[in-house]
Amino acid sequence: MVKQSFAVKNMMCAMCVAHVRKAIEGLEGVKDVNVNLASNSALIEYDESKISPAKIKEAVVAAGYDMDTTPLSGASDDQDEKKKSKGFLGKLLGR
Repeated sequence: MVKQSFAVKNMMCAMCVAHVRKAIEGLEGVKDVNVNLASNSALIEYDESKISPAKIKEAVVAAGYDMDTTPLSGASDDQDEKKKSKGFLGKLLGR
């Protein structure tokens, strides 16, 4: 499983957010999705062996919106985040 954030375009209101979320969460391989209107993004946890960002984009486009398939800067899977946190804490503590 990976968790990545993608830019979503053309959302204007809470109903847009609901439409995008519904389009993504119904896909096989998607475990969790959080769509944010303020940042125009969708944080998606999905199984790479079952679905790709391109397939997710197809569903978003079919719902009337658009999505970049390149993850937003700083978005990565949980393991990378844990490694970064441990490295930072180690430096902070002088280890």
